[in-house]
Amino acid sequence: MKESGNSERYSARGAGAQLLPWVAKSTAAFIDQLLTSGSNFLGTILLARWLTASQYGAYAMAFSVFLLLSSVHVSLLIDPMPIFGPSVYRDCRRAYLGLLLWIHGGFSLLFTVLLAGSSLIFYHLGPTKGLGGGLAGPLAGLALAVPWVLLLSITRQAFYIEQSPGSAAAGAGIYSVLVCSGLFLAYRNGALSPFTAFVILAFAALVSSVLLVLRLKPALKPATNGLTLREVWEDHWKYGRWAWATSTMRWIPANIAYLLTGGLLGMADVGALKALLNLLLPFSHTAVSVSRVFQPYLSGVFGREGGLSTRSPVERVTLVFLAGGTLYGALLILLRKPIFGLLYGGKFVEFLHLVPWVALGAILIGTSYGPSAGLKAIQSPASVFVAYAAASAVSVVFTFLAVRFFGLAGAIAAFVLSSATVLIVSSVLFRRKVADENKPAASYDLSGSTVSS
Repeated sequence: MKESGNSERYSARGAGAQLLPWVAKSTAAFIDQLLTSGSNFLGTILLARWLTASQYGAYAMAFSVFLLLSSVHVSLLIDPMPIFGPSVYRDCRRAYLGLLLWIHGGFSLLFTVLLAGSSLIFYHLGPTKGLGGGLAGPLAGLALAVPWVLLLSITRQAFYIEQSPGSAAAGAGIYSVLVCSGLFLAYRNGALSPFTAFVILAFAALVSSVLLVLRLKPALKPATNGLTLREVWEDHWKYGRWAWATSTMRWIPANIAYLLTGGLLGMADVGALKALLNLLLPFSHTAVSVSRVFQPYLSGVFGREGGLSTRSPVERVTLVFLAGGTLYGALLILLRKPIFGLLYGGKFVEFLHLVPWVALGAILIGTSYGPSAGLKAIQSPASVFVAYAAASAVSVVFTFLAVRFFGLAGAIAAFVLSSATVLIVSSVLFRRKVADENKPAASYDLSGSTVSS
């Protein structure tokens, strides 16, 4: 009995010793995401407090352009990394990372040229109503920031492939400190503007990413270990093209309102729109994290039991998101005055009456993560694309008309309508997909009539 007790004790210790590294890695990954998302959110709020409404609107429009460019980079370079890095290229990771950095350099050059050229065009347009000279500075700053911010994303992802999220968290920590301190110093010295904000992002990302690259030591010679640039690019393109198409469709309903509001109303209204939609960020980040927890479970159910068996768990997941969104929306409505005071220091209070519509958007967006996760679980990414494409079409048409006739309230209404479109279309497509799987296949007799098999 004593020997049995000792063996159980040693077994428990062994299991604990095996579990401890995974707990540490999970904690480091959480800290990495918290630092990155937290610093970006805090920076957005500080800029809303410290910039004028027009300046903040110009920053918001330039940042929406960054999100569009980032979606290309993330879909084709970063998202495929955890797929191919530990598998196809596990024996030549340094060479693989080096080739990815070359591809990143090509993207960075293209993005920088496009942004710098756009900045010059807006500079020559002059300060006209809506879109005009106010975008020249932010786009110039963004041209400096994009290569380094995206490089930081690649290097952080590379450490996840190496099973070393702690190093990624360290890089995120350096970036967060530099961004927040840089914005504060610029504000104290009267130098804060949309242009300097992006320059601060560029500097913070440059320092952080260079330190991470030095630690990773990628092989930068193109033909190392027989690996070719074309081979890596083809693998990433085949995997990431659907994700790119989907992310582009997701960008349109989330950001087209900034462009149309700026063109039809002006930069100050863009700043107010950004201040309102900032209220969604804590919930949306939480919803994404929760969906990542549920996604492997739903995929496992599909793998074991087929598509029809995913219907019940997807419905339960959707109810969880609905409950979370409703609770968050209710808190936004009830606490909107103190929330605006805390975040914006008394600015934008004239738009408090629009917060209930933003809360409705939070409920719709959150609930849509349920059927979207179901479509991903049954391996139907094209259906997710269709849902967001429908929302994009609705958003482009309705936002233009709504903003033209109803101003900022119309922009918020268009956002709510596009969110409802995603929820409705993704729900219908998921139900159809799992229902079609359960239908018996049809066969034909010699006379041509249909017979159920």
